[in-house]
Amino acid sequence: MIRAVLVDLGKVLVGFDHQVTCDRIAEATGTSAGRLRPVLFGDLEAAFDRGRLSPPEFFRACEERAGLPRLPDDVWTGAWRDIFHPLPDAIATLARVRPGVRRVLVSNTNVLHWDGVLRLFDPGEHFDALVLSFRVGAVKPESEFWDAALEAAECEPGECLYADDRPELVTAAAARGIPGFVVRGAGSFAAGLGERGLLAAPPAPEGNSRVSRTVRLC
Repeated sequence: MIRAVLVDLGKVLVGFDHQVTCDRIAEATGTSAGRLRPVLFGDLEAAFDRGRLSPPEFFRACEERAGLPRLPDDVWTGAWRDIFHPLPDAIATLARVRPGVRRVLVSNTNVLHWDGVLRLFDPGEHFDALVLSFRVGAVKPESEFWDAALEAAECEPGECLYADDRPELVTAAAARGIPGFVVRGAGSFAAGLGERGLLAAPPAPEGNSRVSRTVRLC
């Protein structure tokens, strides 16, 4: 019996585009976006996602690694934070999860990306618990992260269902005993929950169906 759903954030509930970050920093520095990408989204980001670097520390480390001039922190902040857009249908699906099933957000993210998400919607209104890598100090698929997720779920691994867009993370969760499914585009999240009986029926359409049938017959 499924007692909790563990839900990834990026490309499940919100879309994002890392190219926006690269392009903005490239424009501010006159550096190639292609040259910046491996610096910005490599081991430094991994440390940032684990909460081991503050935003200013992350910015300075990227500048040093890429040989960039020092940029104002607000340039970095906007470029890093403002890359998201909501996926409204998926967010609305959370409200249909059956009563009694805990909803736990599980995300590899950093404090600035999290701030960007909070500008779109309030996850606290949709989830019973939030497990975020920069707070936990570990990322998926590290065992410390799954430990935190299961503690937040308040149930055994086999009583959870995990939804993520990355197949390798769904596979890693399965190795820990957590079943799951891969989210592949619009409608996939709701379909995956619905197939497992975890969604309440959608609200009935407005109006009286009997009246509607009568009108059509006339």
